[in-house]
Amino acid sequence: MTERERLIKVLKGETPDRVPWFADLGHWYRAQSGKKWDLFNISNCTKEIVELHKEVRAGWYIEVGSLHEEYYEDGVSREREIIGDIAVEVYKTPIGDIRMERKWSPISFSWDITKRMVESINDLKILLYAAKRKKFRPKYENWETIEKMGSEVGLGFPGIAYTGLGSLMSYYMGVQNTIYALYDESELVGEYINTYNKKHLELVQLYCNSPAPHIIMSDNLSSDLQPPNIFRKYSYSHYKNVADALHAAGKTISAHLDGLLNNIIGIVAESGIDVADACTPLPTGDLSPNEIRKQAGDNMILMGGISPVMWLPETSEKDFINHVKDWLELRKKSSRLVQSAGDQVPPGTDIKRIKLVYDIVEEYGRY
Repeated sequence: MTERERLIKVLKGETPDRVPWFADLGHWYRAQSGKKWDLFNISNCTKEIVELHKEVRAGWYIEVGSLHEEYYEDGVSREREIIGDIAVEVYKTPIGDIRMERKWSPISFSWDITKRMVESINDLKILLYAAKRKKFRPKYENWETIEKMGSEVGLGFPGIAYTGLGSLMSYYMGVQNTIYALYDESELVGEYINTYNKKHLELVQLYCNSPAPHIIMSDNLSSDLQPPNIFRKYSYSHYKNVADALHAAGKTISAHLDGLLNNIIGIVAESGIDVADACTPLPTGDLSPNEIRKQAGDNMILMGGISPVMWLPETSEKDFINHVKDWLELRKKSSRLVQSAGDQVPPGTDIKRIKLVYDIVEEYGRY
């Protein structure tokens, strides 16, 4: 069986011959180049990255692009450009403009936020004004490109980005300012989240009619950022609405949970999300593989399993192998399992270690 065939079986609730092995190699690949990457057009849907997945014998799935484009009405525009080492994003509206800036970091090979989009209540009002005027149009032809590029290697997961609260925490406002605003400006923040999520469900309906069988959304969810009480209040019902809509259309959905999982992964599973993507166990995460499975239940697909620090040269090969084997042991409890990285394979990882995962899964991941 191919990794794609194995994954599709797992998504259908069936048991493949062994645990599928999929990797997120985008950041590792771009770091190897040592060059700035295009923040506003980031994509793993390239021949070079697909060939890398072939070389390490891993499935390909994430950051493949989307099947839609957004636009705005009533004089609102969203403009993005990179000027040297600075990436700029601006919303222009009739009631004012708001601006985000990021600076390229050659150390982390990423774009560090140096100015948040929302730094005041007036900024949030402008963002809400823009959100109310956001529209979507399908670009289903992108699915043909995704399939042509990587179907021999894996299954592309088109992305639908953040939910309402996730967009504030992970992108526009940052964690601290969002938490303060939830209490200090609860009415305005609540209106923004409800408006955003209503628009997001319009986008989900667009994907219900798309040819893609599986969709992914990403709040970079972590229980220290969205603890259970906040998640249940602001995000749970939306996660459930997204899952219900896609299930009714015969599709499945991943949520990107790349942080702390204790007391949150079970609630996400309860909402109906099919796949917990990028599960990060100890020592970087806060739960062991067995604890992750216990809290998630037997029906949620757990995709991840390799803690970031375990990839690096400081970890011995023996410890790395045992770490991967601990994740693969979960197959004895449920075949709702995919071997992947706990988020991404980090820069500094030797390619030999990436290739080693295939051998480990082949030997210890059989059903």
